[in-house]
Order: sequence, then structure tokens, then C-alpha cells
Amino acid sequence: MTSSLWRLDTVDTTLLLHSAAEQDVPSVVWFGERLADNIDASDISSVTDLPLPMAKLDSAVPLSLFPQRSTGIDCSPALRGHSDGCQFECSFSREAVSVKNNELLVELFDQSAQLRLLISLAIHSPSGVVSVSTELVNESNQSFNIDWLASATMPLPAHYGECMHLHGRWGLEFQSARSAIDTGMLMLQSHRGRTSHERYPGVLLGSAGFSETTGDVMAAKFAWSGCHATLIEKLSDGSCYYQCGVSLDSGELQLAAGESHSTPACHFSRHAKDGLNAVSASMHEFVRSEILPAWTRTERPVHANSWEALYFDHDIDTLKSLVDAAAEVGAERFILDDGWFVARRSDDAGLGDWTVDSKVYPDGLHPLVNHVRDKGLQFGLWFEPEMVNPDSDLYRNHPDWVLHRQSLNTPLARNQLVVNIDLPQAYDYLYQCISALVKEYRIDYIKWDHNRDLILAGDGERSRMLRQTTACYRLMDQLSSEFDWLEIESCSSGGARADWGILKYTGRVWTSDSIDAIDRAKIQRGYSYFNPPEIMGAHVGHAEAHLTGREIGIHTRAIVALQGQYGYEVDARKLDAQEKQLLQHYVSLYKKHRSWIASCRTVRLEPVVENLICSGMVSHDQNSSLWFAVAVASLPSTLPGKLVLKYLSAEKTYRVTLASGNLDELKVFCKKIPVWLANGVEVRGAILMTVGLTLPVMPAQSALLLEATAVD
Repeated sequence: MTSSLWRLDTVDTTLLLHSAAEQDVPSVVWFGERLADNIDASDISSVTDLPLPMAKLDSAVPLSLFPQRSTGIDCSPALRGHSDGCQFECSFSREAVSVKNNELLVELFDQSAQLRLLISLAIHSPSGVVSVSTELVNESNQSFNIDWLASATMPLPAHYGECMHLHGRWGLEFQSARSAIDTGMLMLQSHRGRTSHERYPGVLLGSAGFSETTGDVMAAKFAWSGCHATLIEKLSDGSCYYQCGVSLDSGELQLAAGESHSTPACHFSRHAKDGLNAVSASMHEFVRSEILPAWTRTERPVHANSWEALYFDHDIDTLKSLVDAAAEVGAERFILDDGWFVARRSDDAGLGDWTVDSKVYPDGLHPLVNHVRDKGLQFGLWFEPEMVNPDSDLYRNHPDWVLHRQSLNTPLARNQLVVNIDLPQAYDYLYQCISALVKEYRIDYIKWDHNRDLILAGDGERSRMLRQTTACYRLMDQLSSEFDWLEIESCSSGGARADWGILKYTGRVWTSDSIDAIDRAKIQRGYSYFNPPEIMGAHVGHAEAHLTGREIGIHTRAIVALQGQYGYEVDARKLDAQEKQLLQHYVSLYKKHRSWIASCRTVRLEPVVENLICSGMVSHDQNSSLWFAVAVASLPSTLPGKLVLKYLSAEKTYRVTLASGNLDELKVFCKKIPVWLANGVEVRGAILMTVGLTLPVMPAQSALLLEATAVD
């Protein structure tokens, strides 16, 4: 037997593949910190030869890149499918492996089924993130039905004991939960036609008890905006693996003779120490350099959105006054939300009829757009292209354009059905409607919403769930290619489509429909595990949060909004002079720091006490940083303890000041404010990262923002 070894490297990371025999499918034997250059195949073979336990197969079967049941391995196969009920199991052998630059291609072939498989692996520098995807080619003369095709199968280190995943609901997305990696299978699946509020397609796996700053952690992120499934399984022999892929409807994916199918990519990062913050830093670096549109690297403007201020009240004079007030508190882009098109006086009608309502706007949108431009603001417009109301001309004229299953009634959600945008006529209609409006008003920005799950997502007979997602990508890509100035935000009832698949075309996410700053502090923390702050829509809402009814002070609302791309949902016309002054202060802080935030390191600090959420953003050169502390509820102790900063330069001296300007608010609950907080302090980074800063008394729903800047 001839063993083989292949590797991909960055300065800090190595991916090592090994095969014990000539035709074996390679296995991942190492993914992590950089290994020595002089490792050869015999070294690996000598330490990875598997023993044979009793009551098992007569030959050992390693967990490969592409596990197959035909080998006898007892795990989820990477492919399940058939040819009209035959070829129910496949048997792929290795034909070739090629390495070029930082990419590795494994080519497998099943002689009996005449199926070719290409597994692509790439390592990205400097992030050390590894991307894996799979392509299946049908070289037979008959069709092949795919029931499951994994994008990636990754073995996990034997000492990994926990999985952290993100779950939630509308208005409370990106909540974290932990599950033990134990004997059996953990399956995280969404079959809602979009990423979903409930199951985010990313997990964090690691040694038992891993934390923000400690532990061996691997991040795995599936870049897909539709139905998805993640499996983490520990087998009876003690080995463990991660697997992900698109969750398919029955009969949805059929390859005709000569056809092929490529899976979305899955991306991995591993750091053997420094915990969650370390893998987040790698993932942020990767998404910034490899996925996000180029326009996200420019300074992100301050948004003002009309929705919570006015809802469906589109009186032109009222809108102009809202624009004036928003500009006064520093807005740089005004977004006209839902309600501008024909018959849209509520959410019961009009979706699909993408024509400006002449009854509300007799001169079109030009008077409003011109007013926005005169104030020096960019103009954005809300769309929900994939949806239609039954009470609309589009549906009345083309009821066959909606996703449906013949003879079954499709349940409504928000009085909506879903347009089959993979249908060429429907696709062309939407493209013409949207592009005409972008041209006429030179729209700078689209808030692209998606407000319901997909149910019975077919063309009448066959499922079109998979095609719906790829058609959405195609539509966004075509619009962005034609209008190179256009920016698109992904909004899906908030954060239900916030994955890396959609980020290739959008570059901004409306993280949640809840702008309750207390809930947002938790939501935004969960979002930060995989996504950088500059693409996270975070707005100052009203004193009484519209989704929760909770009353929250203006400082806390603004401080939490500064953790992302800052903006306003508040009706700025109703602010008093002091509130306007405070918001002008916070928008000045955002504009002062936003250039370095676009490349910053996000830091989640360990909880000082229960109910206190602390985090920070540190510039690439370690000269600038912002630090947040938010008391989301009453603290269990009278004092919150110390804020110990991270990732500064130990040698540099920093001036630390209370940037939020809410000292008087904090004094109400504290007989004595710490001297450093009242006057600022200059101290070495080493002290800030060991001894830390004593925090003041912090009542429930209070927050503070610190600025630490290196001094000469």
C-alpha cells in the first residue's frame, strides 16, 4: 500500500490530508496551528494506523472527507441518492488530487454509477480559514436523484466536548445555547426556505468549558440562505465529526445525464487557545476580504429609517419634516420604508405591484427624493421582491407565478404568498420593476425584506425551494452589476437571512426587528460570533420599544446602537433639545471612529457579574478602542467589579475616558464615582489588561461607553 500526504498552509495554520492506500478517499488528519514543513506520509501512517475492535468489520475504515456507507463506516454518508430506486449506495475511489497555490482538489469516481465527485478545499491567508465545497457530476446515461449531498465533513478533535449554536425567534435572534458532544447525534436543521430566526447555520465547537478567552475552539459556518442541516455526531468508537449541507425536499434535486450540482461552501477556523474571540477574529477577517462587497470597505453612513416613525403614514409634508429632523441629528442616508407603492395603506395589499402610488405621490417620489438630496442625504427605498399579496394586480393577473403545490392551499403569512422568482417571466418582471425605479430616482440603497417562511414551495408539482434561493442571488447580482453604486441590505423580518450566502450580494444585515436596546445587547453579541460590526444595522429606537413596550433611556439606546452601523428608527421630530444634543454627540462618536471599526477586532469580554454584558472594538494598530458595558437587568451584587480589557498593546500608554457623557446619570446611583471615570486616566495597556478598571454602580438598563486611545 502506498500512502499519500497533502497539505495547505498559511503562516499560522495547516490543513493536512492523508490517504493510506492508492485509491482511498483522503482524510483530514490535522487542522490547526502550523506544522513543521518536513512531515511526510510515512510519519502520519505510522501513528494513524487504526486498530480493529471486536464485533466490527474485518478492516478498519477511517473517517474520510466523503464518508460512504458502502465502506461500512457507521456515520451519516456524505451522499444519499438513487437512480429510479437503483444505485442506492455509491462507491467512490480516488482518481486524482491536485494542489495549486492555496487550493486542493480531490477527484473521486464511482465506476458503477458513473458519478464523478470533486471536493474543493482552499485555505485563505492571513485568516487561516478553510473553505470546503463539493461538486457532483452525473456522467451516466440516466438521471440521478440527490436526497442529501454534504458540502463538507470535518473530523473533530477527540477532546472536543461542547457545541455552541445560535437559535431564536422573530425579535430575539442570535441567542446562544450549548449542547454536550456526547454519544449520539446533534442535528440542527431549518426547512423554512430562508436561513431562519430559529437555526443559524453556524456552530462553535470546542473543548469542554471553552469561553470567550480560553479553550480550543473550531468555528464552522455554512454559507447558504435557504434550507440547511448541520450534524454533529459522536460514534461508538469515540470519533466525532461535523457535517453540513442543504436540506432538500423530496425529489427536489435531480441530475439529468451530463448535469452537475455544486454545493454551497462551508468555512472553518480553528484556534487551540484564546477561545471564541480568536475564531471570531479569523472569521471576521475572512468575511471582510473574501465575501463582502467592496462598498462595505468604505465609511458606513448613518441611517434614518421611516418605519417606526411613521409606518404607513406617507404624507409628503410629514416625510419632509422627518428628513429635516433626521439630518439635524446627523443622518446621512434616509430610507423610505414600506407603504410607497400602489394600494399599500396596510400590510394586507399591494405587495408585488412595484409602482409608486400616484394617490399618495402625485408627482412620484421626486419631491421627496429631491428634498432628501437637498439635505445632503442619500436615498434608500424598501422592497420585498420575493413576496406578493393575494390582493394585488400581480397576483390577480398571474396567480400561477406563486410557489405552490397543486391541489393544496398554501397558508398565508403576513397576508403574503411567495413569488416563484426562478420562473423567467416573474424574474424578468421583478428585475424590470426594480431597475426602472433605481434608474429613475438613482436609488443609493435598497432595504430588501423577506417576511415569511416558504411553505409548499413548488411550481405546482416539483419543489423549487433550492432554486428560489439561487434565483434571489441571481437577481441581486444582476442589479448590483448594472448599478455599481447600489447597496443592498438583507432584512428578513430582522435577522432571518443573515448568512454568508446572502452577504456576497448585500453587505448589510438588519439584525432584528426589535430595537429594544436590552434585547439588542444580547442579539448583537450572538451576531458577532461570525459577523463583523460594520455590516450590522443597529438603530436608536423610541424611548418605549415598539416590540416589547420596555422604556429605556436614551444613553443606553445610543450606546448599544454604536456597536454596529449606527442609525435612527426614532421619530427625530419629537426629540427635545437635550435629546437632540445627546444624539448629535453619539453620531459624532460614530463618525469619529467608523473608519477603523471597518477593520477592527471585536472583543467579547467574560461576564464580570451576571446580567452585565461587556464588549469592545480594537483598531488594527491597537491605537484606538471602544468598550461597552450594558446592564441588561439588575445586577446580583452592589458593585459590578472590574472591566479587564483585551488585545491592546501592553507597552503603550492609553488615555481612557467616559465617551458616553452620561456621568450625571451614573452619579444618581453612586455616592462616589471612581476617580478615573470622572476625570479620565492615562495608564499602560498592561495594567488595563490585567488589573482592569473599577466600574461604577450600574442600575438595570444602564450602559456606559469608554474610549481608550494610545497617547505619545
